[in-house]
Amino acid sequence: MSANCPRCSRPLEDQQLDEVAFRCCRDCKGMLIGHTDLIGILENSWHAVPQETAEVTSFRSPDGWQNQPTLRCPDCHQTMDKYGYMGMAAIQINRCDPCAELWLDADELQNMVLALAKSNYRSDAARERSQREEMDIGEAGVQAAEMGGAAAHRGWLFAGQGSVVAPALSLLNELLR
Repeated sequence: MSANCPRCSRPLEDQQLDEVAFRCCRDCKGMLIGHTDLIGILENSWHAVPQETAEVTSFRSPDGWQNQPTLRCPDCHQTMDKYGYMGMAAIQINRCDPCAELWLDADELQNMVLALAKSNYRSDAARERSQREEMDIGEAGVQAAEMGGAAAHRGWLFAGQGSVVAPALSLLNELLR
């Protein structure tokens, strides 16, 4: 199927990478790819970005990206929806819902992989931090129980607030009996 680039109107060329078929424009370096294919590429690619690289690398956005016009799908010629990938305005994706295809301008795929790597590394770090905190809280609870049971545990949990919190805890204990 012959179609033209939605940016520069040059003919799109069929390309194949492993099992993924897509069309690209040799002039502006944009590509038209199926939505499900893109998801697979992103999930398989973000691991190739080292965490240190993800932390220090900035996105590459073309000048004037905020004012780029809406595009028409090269296949059905309907206006494509435009949205920010992962809510990021600097990575603008154009999607044709009827064709389930996305138009990615030059550098957008790399920006998307980088954004996913940054997000996943941050999520991994937050999960590890949360697990360490849960372990620390659990260990502190065990130590408090060893030091004298619930009273010691309350003292640890509300350290420095004993005079204000103790009466409220006593009242709560009485209400729960």
